[in-house]
Amino acid sequence: MENHFEKNHLRSLDHKWQRGGNAANNCTVLSQLGASCEFLGPLSSKPTGSFVVEDFRAHGVCLDNCVFYDDCEVPASSVLINSRNGSRTIVHSNLNLPELSFEDFKKLDLSRYSWIHFEGRNISEVVKMIHWVHAWDKGAPLKISVELEKPRVDTRILDLVGLADVVFVGKDFAEFMGWKSTAEAIAAVGKLSRPDATIVVPWGASGAAARCPDGTLVESPAFPPEKVVDTLGAGDTFLATTVFALSSGESVVDSVTLGCRIAGAKVGAFGYQGLDKVYQQILARSDQG
Repeated sequence: MENHFEKNHLRSLDHKWQRGGNAANNCTVLSQLGASCEFLGPLSSKPTGSFVVEDFRAHGVCLDNCVFYDDCEVPASSVLINSRNGSRTIVHSNLNLPELSFEDFKKLDLSRYSWIHFEGRNISEVVKMIHWVHAWDKGAPLKISVELEKPRVDTRILDLVGLADVVFVGKDFAEFMGWKSTAEAIAAVGKLSRPDATIVVPWGASGAAARCPDGTLVESPAFPPEKVVDTLGAGDTFLATTVFALSSGESVVDSVTLGCRIAGAKVGAFGYQGLDKVYQQILARSDQG
């Protein structure tokens, strides 16, 4: 957007439709990086829902276990992006699409998965889901990560911390809780987490920090692009990339650093296309020493 005052209107320089949502964005990035991933959540069978489904499938994201509703609308967000600095203003609407229920989650064949990430919402049901995974726990351990991102008055979201192998704490959530730095956030969440849990705290332009399972603290700088183009989904990109690296056996510091690198590249372009090429370039440079 740019300022253009005429009859109290703002003139848009461009517009586009884009599938969004934290978990949906995570899946897009994971697919770009070459991971096999599945989105589990409620979807609409209405025409607007078809756009979402087709875009998921175009990115190779599995939807086999999603719950479709014939009488519900797709949640939508209007995102205004400042063309000068890439900042955005978001107005969100969810008219009537339900949250995912524990009963829906119980239908999964957990043997198909090695990692399940839970967005921090619908807390009472998510707690049941995680306990269900813990009770199943057959064969190879199934990793669980949770996300504390959006500021919310309902602090029951903290109930998820002690149930996860990896906890992601967003800067907005941390500041809402009164934690003024990555160190404060890690210390506070560490009191609630399992002793061997990994805690990851991205902090925007300051990079990210993490606590490793052995208690070691590590950090990564940010890798900003030459020009900020689109910050929408940068946090989702960081999270997905870090999960991808951790699930591939990379160390915590290398995983967080890769997350910062890919998120920085994403901020320099619209959407998520091309992240696969960025990742391959990073791998090539790493191979060259």
